[in-house]
Order: sequence, then structure tokens, then C-alpha cells
Amino acid sequence: NIVPEGKLDFFNSIVKYTDDMNGLNDTAGLRLRGWIPKRGPLSGPAGTTPNWFQGNNTVFNAFEGPTTGYVAANYNCVTGDNTIDLWLISPVVNGAANDTISFYERSVAASTFPDSIRVYWASNGDTVPGSGSFVELGKFKVSTAGWTESRYILPSAGATGRFAINYRVANGGPSGLNSDFIGVDFVRLLGPAAAPIVC
Repeated sequence: NIVPEGKLDFFNSIVKYTDDMNGLNDTAGLRLRGWIPKRGPLSGPAGTTPNWFQGNNTVFNAFEGPTTGYVAANYNCVTGDNTIDLWLISPVVNGAANDTISFYERSVAASTFPDSIRVYWASNGDTVPGSGSFVELGKFKVSTAGWTESRYILPSAGATGRFAINYRVANGGPSGLNSDFIGVDFVRLLGPAAAPIVC
């Protein structure tokens, strides 16, 4: 479901929703903008850091805007070697079939840890992580070569839908072997522009 190169003309797309993540990205700031940060059903016990938190420019700078203007998560969100299962559920969006979710993601440069993200869509606007309403659109290993755009196509319409970015890593806690630090920035929902009128 990832969009093939050239499939969607981003210069002529309609931006239906955007969050540049340049504001406060702690739990309160995210919730104020309509995001729902939650722990998923597979997650181990809470660790020493919040589920999602403000980007850290000593690790890497944001894709755009202020250097800390991205939302981050890391291995300290769980204890021991437990599974990381963090959900960042979007505000309500009016999505149409074939709209595109676009966001930028990365991990630490040259990191050897297999941090991974899954992307979901709930056309009914569900807010329960892992519920049957969420359709998985794809999963990938987070970029270790700088900020990379990830794009996924909505399979169905939902006038009050929500998409979710799910940071999920087995054996990913501070004593595990599989996680480091990730960032997400410049999130958008894009629809195709109307066909040009030919005179």
C-alpha cells in the first residue's frame, strides 16, 4: 500500500490535514491538537519516558521548523526487554478512498537497531489501539539515513476517520536488543487535486 513513486502529484494535491509538529509534542500538547497518544495491547509496563515526547536536537534535528519540532519515542518507554507498542492516533480527518497519508520519519544515523513503524486506518474514527476497526496499511524499518517520507493510501472513506502511527518493537526495552530512538515530523493527509478544466 505504499505509494509508488510518481503515483500522486504532490504539487497538485489538496492538503486535507497537516501538523508540522512545530508546537509542543508532550502528551498535553499532542492532546490539545487532537492527537491521542496511547499504549497498545502488546506493550510492556511503562518505563521512564512518556509514550511520545518532544524531539531532541542533541540526537537529531527536526525535518523542518524548530530543531526540536518533531515527536519522538525511544526504548525507555517500557521496562526490561518488553515489547514497545506505542500508538499515535490522529485527530479526526475526513478521508476519502485513495487519499494519501504522508509523514517523515527517521532514527539515529547508522543505528543498528531494527526500530519499526506500522501505519493504520480506522474509517469509523476508533481510538482503541489494536481494535478490529484499524486496518494495517503497512510496516517498515525506520530510516537510519536521515529523514525519509513514508506514504500510504487510504483503502476506504471515513468522514470521521483516524489514522495511527504505531511504533512497535519486540524485545525493545532498555535491556532489549531491538530499539533506539525514532522521530516523526510533518504529518499530512493529501487528496488528489481536481482535474484541470480544458478549454
